[in-house]
Amino acid sequence: MWRKTRRPNTDVSSSCVGTDPNRNWNNNWGRVGISFDPCAETYCGPRDNSEREVAQVSAYLVRLNSDNRFKGYINFHAFSLLWLSPYGYTNALPQDNTAIVNLGNRAASALYDVYGTVYDVGPIYTTIYPASGSSADFAYDNAYITYSYAPELRPASNPPGFLLPPSQILPTGVETFAALKVWLQTCATAI
Repeated sequence: MWRKTRRPNTDVSSSCVGTDPNRNWNNNWGRVGISFDPCAETYCGPRDNSEREVAQVSAYLVRLNSDNRFKGYINFHAFSLLWLSPYGYTNALPQDNTAIVNLGNRAASALYDVYGTVYDVGPIYTTIYPASGSSADFAYDNAYITYSYAPELRPASNPPGFLLPPSQILPTGVETFAALKVWLQTCATAI
């Protein structure tokens, strides 16, 4: 049950280990919904892209999408039953918000049609909480990937929280796949 990276925080003279990788991206880093305490779960790191994983993936996304061929990005999380979209650092809406939310609603509807699981759809900032330095915001703003999401999968609440009961693993996969097909069809036709 480890949320953060495993890099020691020796650069800030702390014995606590790790940085929350979804607060470390080079997009409005360190603004809201983060902590500068290396021992906190939402520690955003000593600087943006300080984590090797984040730096490598962000550089890859920008390089990969230099010709704007990629229209979709998803970063799965658990838990809460939310289909989250940019932005996390502000309550302002992205330029493509109508299209982003429409696709999110269609994906959530396809997911619902499988087992009746209800997902709330909307921007990170207003749907769950403010959180800057997220990969969904980075993918949208920096890699120019329009349909950027951070779905929070099952379960709905805590408990069981991050410990998904084995009986929910297969249903989660099946319903999420239904949503992904809708998302993928839209991304493929947007190219």
